[in-house]
Amino acid sequence: MSEVIGHAATVHGVPDAPPEPPTAPLRRVRRIGYVALGLQLAVFLAWSTILYRRFALTADFSIYHQAWYLIAHGDLNPYDTVQGFPFWQSHSEFLVWPLAPLYWVWPHDVLLFYVMDVGIAGAEVVVFTWLCEIAQRSRPGKTAAWLTGVGLLLLVVNPWMWWAVSFGYHLEALAVLFAALLARDLANGRRRTWAWVAPLLACGDVAGIYLAGLGLGGVLAGRSSRLRAAFLALLGVGAVLLISLVHGNLSSLEAYNQLAAAGPVGSSLGLTALIKNIVSHPLAVLSTLWAKRVDLLANLAPAGLLGFAFPLVFPLAAAVLLVDTLAPGVNFAEPLFQSLPIYVLLPAGTVAVLGWLARRHRRAALLLAGLVAAQALGWAAVWGPQTASQWLRVHGATAATLSSLEARIPVTAEVIASQGVAGRFSGRADAPVLIQPGTLPVAGGEDWFVITPWASIETQSTASAMAFIGELAGPLHATLVTSADGVWAFRWRPPPGVHTITVPGESAPLPAWAAPTRPGAVGRPVTTGAAGNWYVTSAGREGYVTDGLTWQEPAGRYQALVTLSATGPVNIEVWNDTGHTLLGRRTIPATTGVESIALAVDATTAKRASSYSGWGPFRADFVEPPPGERLEVRVWSPGSGTVNVYSAEVARADGTRRQLTTGS
Repeated sequence: MSEVIGHAATVHGVPDAPPEPPTAPLRRVRRIGYVALGLQLAVFLAWSTILYRRFALTADFSIYHQAWYLIAHGDLNPYDTVQGFPFWQSHSEFLVWPLAPLYWVWPHDVLLFYVMDVGIAGAEVVVFTWLCEIAQRSRPGKTAAWLTGVGLLLLVVNPWMWWAVSFGYHLEALAVLFAALLARDLANGRRRTWAWVAPLLACGDVAGIYLAGLGLGGVLAGRSSRLRAAFLALLGVGAVLLISLVHGNLSSLEAYNQLAAAGPVGSSLGLTALIKNIVSHPLAVLSTLWAKRVDLLANLAPAGLLGFAFPLVFPLAAAVLLVDTLAPGVNFAEPLFQSLPIYVLLPAGTVAVLGWLARRHRRAALLLAGLVAAQALGWAAVWGPQTASQWLRVHGATAATLSSLEARIPVTAEVIASQGVAGRFSGRADAPVLIQPGTLPVAGGEDWFVITPWASIETQSTASAMAFIGELAGPLHATLVTSADGVWAFRWRPPPGVHTITVPGESAPLPAWAAPTRPGAVGRPVTTGAAGNWYVTSAGREGYVTDGLTWQEPAGRYQALVTLSATGPVNIEVWNDTGHTLLGRRTIPATTGVESIALAVDATTAKRASSYSGWGPFRADFVEPPPGERLEVRVWSPGSGTVNVYSAEVARADGTRRQLTTGS
């Protein structure tokens, strides 16, 4: 298969020799391709603007945005308050430092998104140019034009490209640009190959893997570039080893701490121990790869599975898949930004393989090209429409409230925000993120809390977020600033000597006034006076006074306890939202003052939640919703009296306390 690259200028012993002029059909396809990629970039930029304005920026964006902002303001060793260590130790992504001055060119946070979009689109342009050259050298004429068209289709319609630009900010977007430039120049035997090594390695340890993979691919591809390629491979491996030795890849190693054949390993796992563990337990590696075969195919197929046989790209694609797939769970195996080199470079390999076949069996190559194009369109049709529902979950009204709140918070204040909307609040020195129950550091001075239990992609459970809202308003005596459109914001000054705050994760009654105000609900929160006396009132109208009081629990028997007062009849309901099933209802004619009403709940029938996985051959496995049943307490009034709801909780029927799970 090294013949696939045999048409590069370097094979003829003439480095930097100009390629043969393209034929008229190929020139037309090239023009169409550049226009299509330009339009794709425009849509990328528009989509990024929408995500930014809707606050759909998670903790992943916070990590890079905080470092970029602080470096631009003179802090050359920024501390990552999301992960809890200096930013450079995350992945050794030193390219963020030369990117920081862009802040002063146009001081808008969305610029980071635009840089990512340009990086991915630029890589596609480089690869499209390269695959045009490959097609021309394979079989000039109409066949080359057809093959180029297939390569263009693989670049433009791949749905995972859109998912990659939707998920926060990641430096892989720029690393793949430098990798594409290096791959093309390496294939063509150009001396400027070396120009892309430094910026590629500046993208961190992951980029070192890219360099090692491309170097090994050059060794496999042909003799003329073998020595140079071998040096590049050694340079990539050496960079990853060095970064590991200086503890500059804490985030990378953390992802593999549980990789072992006989059980989890310690958190101090180093790179050498990791490699030894993989080599000494090959069956565990094979078992992991087989278990995630659906995602392996999902990553490769939309980019043209045939490209995996292209010698120059094969080691890089294999390394990316191996690293991503061996991480615990499907967090990295699922099709997303971490597999960008496959989505961008594999189309060139697919065109090369089809060109190799076309020189021998033209009709078979064209038939196979049609099949490749058809299956790519199938992936786009199944997964493309899912993009907005997956990544744009913040309602417009919620975004407007968050925007107004953002303008009120001083830049010197610490902001602790829910992870689903944390990104735009991270342009400051202290910006921890609410990810799950536990202890968070507080900087002192003025601290702000922005909590959106239901608005976006949240990892903290709804019950934990609502319990934390109750803690802030009650025992911590924080000042409630905003409670509208699913946004709760508090301002707090920690007492002297207090440097941490605990996000509750243990069972506790949830304050009814912190529940979401949903369309059609008749409840109105009353938050005057002491926080312990806040409640939701029905105001004498028919409908749900409160709902959205939810807990994530294993299947079993429970007892719901609702504290309320009612001057007329009222229904207490418990639903299993996982299966959209009413589990129990109790009607109370009225109460004598404030009472606690109990309701037995049989939730022994499990209703398993699952994420969308596609259909037919176009399937992918993504992180599943948290295990267990989503139990929700609702209070309904016919409107014939006034109902005030204070709190609700769900406890096991045997009286034991339950532990809140993470996830929403």
